[in-house]
Amino acid sequence: MKMRLLMLATALLLGGCSVNPYNWPGSESPAPVKPAKPTPPPVVKPAKPQQPESVKPSQSTATLAQAMADSFVQAPEVRQLAPSAPVLLLTPPQNGTGEPVDTRLMADIMRKRIAAQAGFRFVDSGQVAAITSQLEYQQGGMNPASLVRLGRQSGAGLMLYGDLAREGGRYRLSMSLMDLRSGELLWNGSRAAGR
Repeated sequence: MKMRLLMLATALLLGGCSVNPYNWPGSESPAPVKPAKPTPPPVVKPAKPQQPESVKPSQSTATLAQAMADSFVQAPEVRQLAPSAPVLLLTPPQNGTGEPVDTRLMADIMRKRIAAQAGFRFVDSGQVAAITSQLEYQQGGMNPASLVRLGRQSGAGLMLYGDLAREGGRYRLSMSLMDLRSGELLWNGSRAAGR
């Protein structure tokens, strides 16, 4: 008898678990739940590194670049080199002014002026920009050793490099010409102009 009571109690207990207590007569059964479609994660585009704001060269920096190119072409040391049509790597001057001056545009002005007045051939400016950006990213800036390596990688025999500084109310552009094979400094010059 005990066994029957125990079996009856177990059957009622287990049977009660399968009954929906909310399913009263006249009520509808709840709609089956559909599994949600997995949503793809949102596409996040990497942010472009912010470049410092650059501006077109002012009249003074453009004039300064032209004056530097003229000084370079007229130097006796440079005139001796021009007939052999060497390949020249012209790197944009490093901007030490603390102002948004685009020295690449200054380099373009110098490149055009030198090409018009002397027999130099130039390393492609796109190649220079790509290698310069890579070296700046890797090393946090350009140094003389990386500039020489840049020149050799580009196939140049000579490199014209320098910097732009601010001196009170004036800009000073200093440039140097180096023989990449020997490391010899062949020429250097400096020009200043009002801001």
